[in-house]
Parts: sequence; structure tokens; C-alpha cells
Amino acid sequence: MACDLRASEGMPSEERTAVVRRPASDEGRVLAHRYRLFERIDEGGAGEVWRGRDEKLDRDVAIKLLGADADDAFRARFADEARRAAAVVHPNVVTVFDEGRDGADAFMVMEYVPGKTLRDLVAERGPLPPHEASRLVAQVAAGLDAANAAGVIHCDVKPANVIVDRAGLVKLTDFGIARAARDRDDQELLGTARYIAPERIEGGEVTARTDVYGLGLLAYELLAGRPAFEGVSTEELMRLRLESPPPSLRFVRVGIDDAIDGVVTRALSRDPGRRQASAGEFARALASATERGDETAPLGMVALPRTIRRWSFPRLDSTVALLAMVAVLVTLLVFFASFPRGLAPAPTPAASATGPARLAAPNVVGKRLAEAIGDLRGSGFGVVQWGPDTTSRGSACTVTRQDPAAGAQFDRGQNATLAYVPGKDCAGKGD
Repeated sequence: MACDLRASEGMPSEERTAVVRRPASDEGRVLAHRYRLFERIDEGGAGEVWRGRDEKLDRDVAIKLLGADADDAFRARFADEARRAAAVVHPNVVTVFDEGRDGADAFMVMEYVPGKTLRDLVAERGPLPPHEASRLVAQVAAGLDAANAAGVIHCDVKPANVIVDRAGLVKLTDFGIARAARDRDDQELLGTARYIAPERIEGGEVTARTDVYGLGLLAYELLAGRPAFEGVSTEELMRLRLESPPPSLRFVRVGIDDAIDGVVTRALSRDPGRRQASAGEFARALASATERGDETAPLGMVALPRTIRRWSFPRLDSTVALLAMVAVLVTLLVFFASFPRGLAPAPTPAASATGPARLAAPNVVGKRLAEAIGDLRGSGFGVVQWGPDTTSRGSACTVTRQDPAAGAQFDRGQNATLAYVPGKDCAGKGD
């Protein structure tokens, strides 16, 4: 089975291909004597998305409208994808109501979801708290599992294709580029290069694990506040996908839990067999990682003592009690005043005991990755992780960032991470 990406609807603005904008006169146009166009809300490489009105059922709808320049073969595939997407019925998937043609234009009618995309949410707020990101991912995963169970692989899971409504409900949209898992006739590769899975670049089999990869990229972006892969060209983005290890969240977000980083890194494995088997499995692992250490028992499960022993004290006159307290305080003051000034009781052995000495991290920024890894391990670090830094320029394989920073104290055996300018065989064997 392959994902047919001859067109990538809903692309982010920086990745859109040239598209012929429909004239403003299309506002108010009625398609198939039923669907009235009101407002253009998005555009992509193959057409536009409009807010419209189903005048027969009197409800708002979203209408994906292909341009007149689309050929007949693509129109046929577009209609086929509309029928496949309509077979996926789930609360976290935008429902497809209808498809048809009006003159030279093909269209798809979908559920209208007022809200904002996850792309817009990240642009406004930056990195999200892990618990919030996990809840959003769980809803997307539920929609993906429903689609995969129906034999449909989405193939273009990305923040721009996920809408959050005003109540916080997540809706996965844009199945217009998906293909059914039983189809294997198309091998053409186009689409959003930033979110494409390695097996699609290599012409391999596309499965539910392909959508796990896309969901991993989405989770990375929610947690990091930026895409996992950034490049200036499609070729560079694809090369990074095939030649570099999965990027680590620790390079871009200080303090991210190792368990969260590990779950996302596994989803981004180049080998599909190493990823989680399904979107739901990935979401559950991410939720477990974010909830770790936050387990609390319900109040009703806390055992309470059956009886409480009451202690009674003889009542004292308040004046007598006050005089007794004053006498105790005076006695204490006289006792401590008897010590010579400047002297203090000798420390106990426990107070003078010290823990193991901490080490200082060496400076490896500017060194080649293989040398930097050796230096960190030689200085006492345990596991050293590394990943490409696609935002920096310089000599290939040169280290651009390290965590902990140079001079920072660390405990022997602690883990470290490195970011480096992408290159070939930067870490030597096993890179």
C-alpha cells in the first residue's frame, strides 16, 4: 500500500506549492444547487477550503474545492479518497458528508469545526506542558487507530491537520491524501517533506507504524515548540531523515523527562519495526511517561484508624502555666550564655560526612562529534546521546551545543546530550 501524495492539501504556508487563487466572486457561489460558499479559510497545493452552508440541511460545513486545472485522473482519486475518509467515523476525526462535481470543479463536503489548528496553537504559545501535549496526542491517536482499523493510513499527520475546537475536542482532518491499506498501485512521493516517514522516502511498505512516525513528529513539535526536522530544501529534509538518528527533545527543551524523550525517540525510529505498533500504544506510553511520579490514591482508599486515643491533661491555672514557661526560657538562656563566645559544639561525625565529589563537564563545543563523545565519556559521563542541529551552520559533524554545559557540575555516570551540524558518519561506527 502507498500513500498517494500527488497533492498535499492543508500545507503550512511556508510549504505550499503554487496555487491559482479562486476569484473573490466565488463568495456566495452555490455548488450542486446545495452548498453555498461563504469564506475561504485555507488553501493548499491542490485547491482551497471554504466555510460554507448546506442549504438543504441548514448547517455549516467545510468544503474542499479543487481548482479547474486539476486533471481528470486526480479528480477521480480525490472522489475515491472522499469515500474512504467517509468510512472513518470517530469523534476525533472530521466527518466527510459528501463529494461531487460542479462544472469543472470537484468538491468534498466535511464537518465544519470552529477552532484553531495545533500549528496555530504552538505558534501562539510555544512548547506546551507535557501533560497537555499528552492529552492532545491521545485524542489524535484515537482517531488514527479508528482510521487504521478501517484500512486507511493517513500519511500526513502534522499540526496543521489537527483542529482543536472551543471545548478542547481534537479533530484529525485532511484524509484527502490518504490511501487504503489494501492498495499498492501508486508509489509516487510528494507532499509535506518535513513530516514524511523514512519508509516512504525509500519506497517501503506503508503501515500503521507510518502514522506512528507522524504522531511522534507531532508530539515532538508540541513539546519542543518547533518541528523536529528543519531544512532549507526538500532534499535536505529527506537526507536528515535517512542519515541522522532521531532528534532528541533534550536538545531543545531543558528539563524534559528522560522517559518522555525515550517514548518520542522510539516513535521516530528510522526502522518502522522499532516504533510502537500503533498510535494508541504510543499515546499510552507518552501518558505513562508524563504521569510518572504523580500517582495519588483516592481519598476513599486511604485507611483511617478505627479509634483515636484521647489523652487528657490536668487543667492548670493560666497564670501558673505562664510563669512556668518563663522559667524554662530563662534557664535555657543562662545555659547557652555559659558557652565561650565564638565556640560551638563539636560537629558529630554525621554532620562532617561529605558525599562523593561532583565533576565538572569539559567544553566540547566546536569539536568533532566522535571526539566530543570520547571526551565526555572519559570525563565520567555515562550514556552520551547525540542528534543533528538543523538550525546551525558550520563544518559538518561539529558540535554546536552540549548538555550539561561546559563547567557545569555533574555526578559520575550521569547522561549527556550533544547537538551537531549534520554530516555523514559523524560519530564513527554505529552513527
